[in-house]
This record gives sequence, structure tokens and C-alpha cells, in this order.
Amino acid sequence: MNFNFLLLIKFKSLGRILMRFIILILFFITIMFILATKSNNATVAKVSQAGLQAVGPIMYVLETPARIIHKVYTYIYDLSRVYADNRALKEENKQMLYLQNKVHTLEVENKLLSKLLNYLPPPEATYVSAKIIAETGDDFTHAMIIYIGDANVKKGQVVLASESVIGRIDQVGGKYAKVILLNDIGSKIPVLIERTRARGILSGNNTAFPKLIFTKSTEDIQEGDLVVTSGIGGIFPAGLPIGFINSIRGNEIEVETISDLDRVEYVRVVDYGLPSENEDISEVLQENQNE
Repeated sequence: MNFNFLLLIKFKSLGRILMRFIILILFFITIMFILATKSNNATVAKVSQAGLQAVGPIMYVLETPARIIHKVYTYIYDLSRVYADNRALKEENKQMLYLQNKVHTLEVENKLLSKLLNYLPPPEATYVSAKIIAETGDDFTHAMIIYIGDANVKKGQVVLASESVIGRIDQVGGKYAKVILLNDIGSKIPVLIERTRARGILSGNNTAFPKLIFTKSTEDIQEGDLVVTSGIGGIFPAGLPIGFINSIRGNEIEVETISDLDRVEYVRVVDYGLPSENEDISEVLQENQNE
């Protein structure tokens, strides 16, 4: 896009120079016509006519690149507008799909809760906002350092950005905390497909698209399905949005996170009142594999 922008500026500047030159020539021709019409001198009329015949082809030659430059400028401008509109439509479609899946989730939960007696709602969550001050990562890890000040942040607490999960607290030291992101190879989160309620594990693989593993069947899973936390294992509460199914190739399922992990600047560390992380995730993996 930077190259297109510079190209637009160059074409626009060149077009302005040519247009100014053309205006000067037209002004000169106009003066000659005025002199020719105001004077009865045959010599002046002949000179004016000869000048017009000489300048006409030159004007045509000069006008041709100006027209081409104008068309190219218009084409590039329209192309940039189409690109921007396409990106906006993709984001809008992504948001609408998220809202649609969210409504469906609430409908399913409402039906399930209506069948229960003496239902007790979960405790209200508390959170603290934090700014990302550093990102740490290599071929095997994807994490970030956040400033938490004097907040009571504990290992295992959920980290959100734009109302979706991006990771969890891994270490706390003084006024700082380390966040393990969803795409870290050590990240393993119990999740479920919101539409089908099929359970699995979201496993980081050091790419932009973590994988969904340990699912019983992929037949009912579709691209665009919303992936949320399942609450199994007690590490994450149930129902937190994570991302959408991006691609399905056999038993290999990739998930696109709702939040762009490379563009997050501020996060929220949420305390849902769950016990600190003290369970081995391998037990959860084994339970899902044996089901």
C-alpha cells in the first residue's frame, strides 16, 4: 500500500505539471485568437492560423500522456479503495459471524439452564487492565510481558483482548507478569465447538493458526464455527470466545483467533474466582482421548 501511495503522488505531481503547461499554451492561443478577431490585418490572421496549425498537433501530443496519467491515477485510486473496502467487509463479516454464533450460544445455554432446578449463577469476575511492555518469542515460545502494578494477579488467570481469550498468566514477578499466548507450543486449552458442543483441545503450534486436537469426529465441524472454552480442567471458565474454525484438512483443524495476537497493545487479566493453576493438563488430555 505504501508503494501505491507513493505512485499516486508521483502521477498526481506529473499530471499537475503537464496541466499547467497545457493551460499556458491554451492561454497563448486564446490571445492569438483575440488579436486575430480584433484586427483586420490579413498578416496577423495568417500568422494566427499558422500558429494554430503548428500548435494543434503539439497540444494533442501533450494532452495524450496527461489523459493516460489521469486514467492510471484513477485506476490506482479505485484499486486502493476496493482493497480498503474489501478489508472492511471482511472485518464486518467476521464480527457478524461472531455475533451470530454468540446468539446461538446463548440460546443453547438458555435451553440447558431451563431444564435445571436450583441453578446457581457463577460469581462475577473481576479484572485488571494491563499494558504490554515487551514481547518474547522464538521458534518454540510465544509470550509477552505485561505491567500489572500492585494488582493481585495469579498464575493461571485468563488474559483477554477484545473480549476474546489470547492466553493465560504463566509467571508473576513483582509488578510484571508473563503471558503465554494461544499459539505458544506449550499452550493447551480445553475447548468446544459452540454449534455442535464437540469438545477438544486447542494446541499451540508456533503459527498464527493453533490446531484443534483430540476431537472425536470432524464430520459435523464446519469452517466458521465458533470455538469457545469448555471449562474442563478448571483452568478456564466455560464459554469464553477464542476463535473460528479456519480450515479442515482431514483430522487437521486450524483455528483463527478472534484477536490478532501480533497487534494487541492492552489486555485484561480476569479473575473468575477459580483456584490457581495446580492441575496437570496431560490429565485433561488423557480424559478426552479415552472418551
